[in-house]
Amino acid sequence: MKLKTEAKRIFEKIRHKIKLNKSYKTALLIFLAFLMLAILKGIANSSSTKISDNSLKRPAPGSDARQETVDVYDKSGKLITSLDLTLDPRKLNASEVEENFFKAYEEIEENMLATNESLDKVKYNLKLQTSAVSGLVNIDWYSDDFNIINYNGKVSNDDFLENESRPVVLRAVLSYDEYKTSLEYRITVIAKDKSELSLDNLIAKRIDKNLEESVNEDKFSLPDNIDGKELIYKIRREETSPFYYIFLGIMLAVLIIYKDYAKLKEDKENRIKQMKYDYSELVSKLCLLLGSGMTIRMAWTKIAADYNRNFKEGKATSHAIYEEMYETSCNMQAGIPEAACYEDFARRVNIKEYTKFISLLVSNLKKGSKDLVSLLENETREAFELRKQMALQKGEEASTKLLIPMIMMLVIVMIIIMFPAVTSFGI
Repeated sequence: MKLKTEAKRIFEKIRHKIKLNKSYKTALLIFLAFLMLAILKGIANSSSTKISDNSLKRPAPGSDARQETVDVYDKSGKLITSLDLTLDPRKLNASEVEENFFKAYEEIEENMLATNESLDKVKYNLKLQTSAVSGLVNIDWYSDDFNIINYNGKVSNDDFLENESRPVVLRAVLSYDEYKTSLEYRITVIAKDKSELSLDNLIAKRIDKNLEESVNEDKFSLPDNIDGKELIYKIRREETSPFYYIFLGIMLAVLIIYKDYAKLKEDKENRIKQMKYDYSELVSKLCLLLGSGMTIRMAWTKIAADYNRNFKEGKATSHAIYEEMYETSCNMQAGIPEAACYEDFARRVNIKEYTKFISLLVSNLKKGSKDLVSLLENETREAFELRKQMALQKGEEASTKLLIPMIMMLVIVMIIIMFPAVTSFGI
């Protein structure tokens, strides 16, 4: 017995050292990771590319400005100064500007008509672009009759009478840097064909006209008919589709079922954990009562009766294993054979520790054994070891939950450190 106890003590020391070594290794790996990041950051901060011909290329015309940090050294390689330079895009010269303005004219005339036949017969919206030549040339539009054609190219001719037309002058102002030029387009807007005006457009047009004419009145009239078609009006109320309620009902039903299922599963797991945790206490109590001279049945009945009395008096909380013991005790008092009651208890609990425990009791009842108390004492020691392991497991679960936010903080710190290093390398 002493050798076994000493062996257990040595094993616990070794296991504790192994856990400490794992902690040391984890801490060392974290330190080395941050050390490597610091080295990479130092290399990135000190790295520079030599300018071969002492010249920097500007961004192409129309591009965004570029920021560069230039370190200046003497011939011996000693750093003199560092300069933060802003490289603006290259500007076009006068001839290049003229050439690009010409390209812009061509681009405007190619796209301006959109779906119209010509500038003399404009029925539909025009395409007035605000830039040309890949954004190099800016274009601003001006109209002498904004109510007919606005700066977006929208043509308002729905209220034109048949064969009605109106002239409009559009002026396009092209600009690049300080260079500007302009071009005028004389346009004739004509009425759309009656067949092209849909019934809903005619109704909307008539209603808009009535609204404008009755701004000082309490009411305005809706047209009774359009083109000989009698009209009836109904106010639409915002309604929710019935399928929405069906979907919502299904989702709520599924959610409730899932919640109940999850609760049952959690309760079952907690019940098993509690019974395993109470195992050492139960075996210890039974062992003490058997050692005092009681029979198995008397000891079992006393433990169950004491729990039931304390629970009713509010001195004890609910424990599933003692509830099962009390039920078994009631079955024995009802006349069911003792061994059958114990076996039924093992089936209901369905935990291997209790199955082993019941097999010892049933074996003693059927065959008789003088060593039952010593066997239960050994079982008590093993049960307390199991209880220690469960306590350690709970501690590890708690530490694991705390580890998640720590890992998230580590990832954030690594991103903060590595992002400048990676961008400096140009990856």
